[in-house]
Amino acid sequence: MYITPSALDEISKGGRWYQKLQRMRAAGLKVVSPPGTIVEDVKKHARRTGDYLRLSDTDVEVIAAAIQLDATILTDDYSIQNLARSMDVGYKGIAQEEISQEYKWDHKCKKCGRWFKEPKEECERCGGEVKTVRLTPHD
Repeated sequence: MYITPSALDEISKGGRWYQKLQRMRAAGLKVVSPPGTIVEDVKKHARRTGDYLRLSDTDVEVIAAAIQLDATILTDDYSIQNLARSMDVGYKGIAQEEISQEYKWDHKCKKCGRWFKEPKEECERCGGEVKTVRLTPHD
């Protein structure tokens, strides 16, 4: 079993996973830091799929570590699962079922309907609010 430094920091703050973390540490949990090159590759891929805004630095680090170790990620976070799926990284749900399909995200003006590849607070054309939208397979 492995954990990244930032995931360890998050769990060590307490909460329901703290006791489980202590048991995993006693069972030999290892802390690994993935190389920056892999972290950057994960970030680039997340930008392409549109998942980047939904993921924390810790989430990216976990996916990078899984790539480095050729490991399976245990998570109920659907954004992590979505990016892992698109990068052919194994994942398993813990308390919930895994996602059933991969999604991509884009950004659309609520007022004029213009699409953007990058997130924006407002539309350059009409000043409308830009929202992140999950694309359907035919989009």
